[in-house]
Amino acid sequence: MFIGAAIFLVLIVMGGIIAFLGDRIGSKVGKKRMTLFGLRPKYTSVIVTIISGVLISFSTVAVMAVVNENVRVALFGLSKLQAQMNDLNQEIKVKNRELEKGKSQLEARNKEYEDVTKKSEETSRELDRVESQRIYMERELTSVQSAYDEAQAGVEQSAQEIRDLEKTKEELNSNITVLNNEKKTLLDNIYALREGQVVMQAGQVLTSVTVDEKMTKDQSVKVLESVLNDINTMLKQQMNINDDNVNLIRVSQSDFDEAVQQLTGAKHKKLVRIVAAQNLIRGERLIVDFDIHDNLLIFNKGDVIYKGNLDAYQNIKNYELQVLRFLKDLNHYAQSKGVLPDPITGNVGVLEGQELIDVIQKVKEYGGQCELTVTARRDVYSQGPLVIDVKVERKAGSL
Repeated sequence: MFIGAAIFLVLIVMGGIIAFLGDRIGSKVGKKRMTLFGLRPKYTSVIVTIISGVLISFSTVAVMAVVNENVRVALFGLSKLQAQMNDLNQEIKVKNRELEKGKSQLEARNKEYEDVTKKSEETSRELDRVESQRIYMERELTSVQSAYDEAQAGVEQSAQEIRDLEKTKEELNSNITVLNNEKKTLLDNIYALREGQVVMQAGQVLTSVTVDEKMTKDQSVKVLESVLNDINTMLKQQMNINDDNVNLIRVSQSDFDEAVQQLTGAKHKKLVRIVAAQNLIRGERLIVDFDIHDNLLIFNKGDVIYKGNLDAYQNIKNYELQVLRFLKDLNHYAQSKGVLPDPITGNVGVLEGQELIDVIQKVKEYGGQCELTVTARRDVYSQGPLVIDVKVERKAGSL
């Protein structure tokens, strides 16, 4: 920038000097009335002025070219400079293409790095899971080894007791043989007397119905008679009996009257369960009982029914048995709140097989250090069943 300005100033100054000198030389030549090539002094003065201006300009440019490299480049190296600029522009384009290609390769490497990182995280999680299983197996092995050592010590101490028990066993086996023969004889006698097939078990719920509150006595009688007729029809279908007049149901009049009294004018809806009072043998009549309860809403859908951890069952080494014990306690709790159990099984509900397996698997993953929360999947009334969801969470502070 500074060099260009300096050259510009030099050219201005030189232009002024050239004009001044040309004018002075032309004036002197004109005054002396010199002639050149036989021309008139006037024209000779003009020619001298032009030649002197050209010589001075040439000398000025020559001196500047010798003194300043930029002037030489501007005068003689401009084409070469343009060619170099074109070459540099081409190189820049090539470098830009290489840069774009490098960016694409970098993005591909970044993607590969992310994939490798993701696989590494998955491998780490799998390693943690395997390590947890290894620690669990080591604990189980330690427990089994301890039990084995105790059993081995007990074997040595009980050797004499085992010999005594073997002797007692032989005596008992002889007695069992005698009793088995007597049992076989008794069974043969029973089958000879009663050649039948059990259709219903004692305590089995034949049917259950929900009846409205504040019914009259006549309405209660009609409801109970209708339920008994339905059961009679069901039994005839099971036994392939086509006679419409056959009645396979027996109920005492006092039990029937008591049931009618419980339903008449009741303040709440009632759950009426018809229960077999004895085993039903094909060909016999069935004696039934009435099991009547208030049909109340025990748990709302989404309610937390039961919550607890497995610390209370640490004396049980098997996680499956710990979960089953927890569900058994839940069963007792639901019954205490008013959910009616099945008279035969004693259960108020059943957890689906796959759901039970999932719960046990999570308990194993947490090494038993977890909390189980039971919620109602739908509204639960007195008649049941108890349909639940079980959530397993790791206990706070456990690893």
